[in-house]
Amino acid sequence: DINKCNWLKKDNNDILVIDMMLRIFRFALIFWAACSLFGCKDYCRSGIVENKYKPRLLKLATYSDPILRTKTKPVIFPLNEEDKNIIADMQYSIQPAQLKAANAPWEAAVGMAANQWGIDKSIFLYCPTGDTVNGLEVIINPSYTMLNDTDSNSQDTEWEGCFSVPLATGNIKRSLKIKVKYQDEQGTTVEKELHGWPARVWQHENDHLNGFLYDDHFAGKCLEKKTFNSIAEVDEFYDEIRNSRKN
Repeated sequence: DINKCNWLKKDNNDILVIDMMLRIFRFALIFWAACSLFGCKDYCRSGIVENKYKPRLLKLATYSDPILRTKTKPVIFPLNEEDKNIIADMQYSIQPAQLKAANAPWEAAVGMAANQWGIDKSIFLYCPTGDTVNGLEVIINPSYTMLNDTDSNSQDTEWEGCFSVPLATGNIKRSLKIKVKYQDEQGTTVEKELHGWPARVWQHENDHLNGFLYDDHFAGKCLEKKTFNSIAEVDEFYDEIRNSRKN
């Protein structure tokens, strides 16, 4: 009768709905298993798999490479995919394990400029504490001005090493206080003052982007340069300096 037919139709509709739900559930399980197998575990909220970029290991430019003595090109905002990938490569390559893998002169850094890796971009990594995990900043289109430059106490000298000048160190005169200006990865302009060691690290890296190394004569910053036959000799020299200051 009519009532029986209506119930049959209702039962068939319920079966179709349940069947569809089971199909979706099975598909979700297969999708999850496939992504887990191939390492695609990051999802956006819409359920689309993110295609994450895998950073590559960068190799350092040699001392004679012209890019180290060429002013780098400014970065345009918003960042394009190429620039984002370059930053990811830099953040990856400055880590101690990667510096070692790249046969860098040292296995720890407090900063590194893009052109030290042969990249013509006004970007440098900045971590004056030496913490390349939690203390690493991306500095884009930077500049700095020296503060109180006429004051005799506004500058000091310190021995500096450089990944682009291996087996050497220089006694470098730099300003103790500077005002810096740069953009972060979002394009926000930041201005602040730096003093002491952070100011010295900034000047060293910013000078790279301006196209010169600490030992370039025209820069007039290197008061004395020492060269060595091995990294062990360099380390021994720095140990002697540290011990003399303790005494």
